[in-house]
Amino acid sequence: MATTTRADIATREEYLQLHRWMCMAKALDDRMHILVKQGRAPFVGSSRGHEGIQVASTAAIGNDDWLVPHYRGLANAIVRGLTMKEWMLAVFAKAGDPLSAGRNIPGGCYSYHRLKIAPVSQVVASWIPKAAGIAYAAKLRGEDTVALCTFGDGATSQGEFHEGVNFAAVHRLAVVFVCENNGYAISVPMRLQTANPNIADRAAGYGIVGVTVDGADVPACYHACREAVARARRGEGPTLIDAKIWRINSHTSEDNQAKYRTKEEMEEAARHDPIAHFVAMLVERRWITSEAAAEVQAECDREASEAADWAEQQPDPLPEDALKNLFG
Repeated sequence: MATTTRADIATREEYLQLHRWMCMAKALDDRMHILVKQGRAPFVGSSRGHEGIQVASTAAIGNDDWLVPHYRGLANAIVRGLTMKEWMLAVFAKAGDPLSAGRNIPGGCYSYHRLKIAPVSQVVASWIPKAAGIAYAAKLRGEDTVALCTFGDGATSQGEFHEGVNFAAVHRLAVVFVCENNGYAISVPMRLQTANPNIADRAAGYGIVGVTVDGADVPACYHACREAVARARRGEGPTLIDAKIWRINSHTSEDNQAKYRTKEEMEEAARHDPIAHFVAMLVERRWITSEAAAEVQAECDREASEAADWAEQQPDPLPEDALKNLFG
């Protein structure tokens, strides 16, 4: 198992783009929480605290590669090209929703073939074997593509995790497995999930590379993921990345983390905000000023608000279209 630290492999422009994507994800997340409190939206599965590893891992793959994300992967989808208006169409379950035509809760179950985002499922870990299957199909077809598969630490307690990772390892498939390890499976802490909290240690049992990385350190995440993608393209098989992060918000808007997390722990989680850490690094390098970074976030906040107001006014699905695009 390797531990990855910060490395300079990206340009200023690339880092500033990563920053903007993170701000977009935060803006949408914050706006959805407001909409839920106002009774205008039904649900939020927050990605706050996950933005760093999500933008870094997705930026490391190419346009022809596949993203196989979990239901908390908002920033992943943004990097792939999902717009704020498209996301808000899904939030309000509108007819023009490109993710599921208004059929699912926001971020819960969707796909976007044009952006090569494989179907997302709320059945925990069910998508991990799918990622291995996508990579196996690519290998049979002779395609030079990689599948990026993301999941939380709770998914590693499921049988599908073993089945998917083991199959990918046996067949040396081009898959990058990224565990966004926020220390909680809904309300179950890591100490009650496994006796070994280092998910990357499990890689040795599959004969693949395991990497542990600070999920709030964006350059380190980007470096680890780019190395894993390059390794996969060389035919050296999958990599299991354990990104240690802190979940800032509750599991969902239906959950109250104050019932199982102390006030001190939640305050500590807020101090590990990957956006704040990344901005501090960019300011230190004089690649951006604090004022400019704040304006980027303000711009994204305004865009998210405008996207929500616009989407709410769009047409609802028609009853006669309920069975459209469904298999009989």
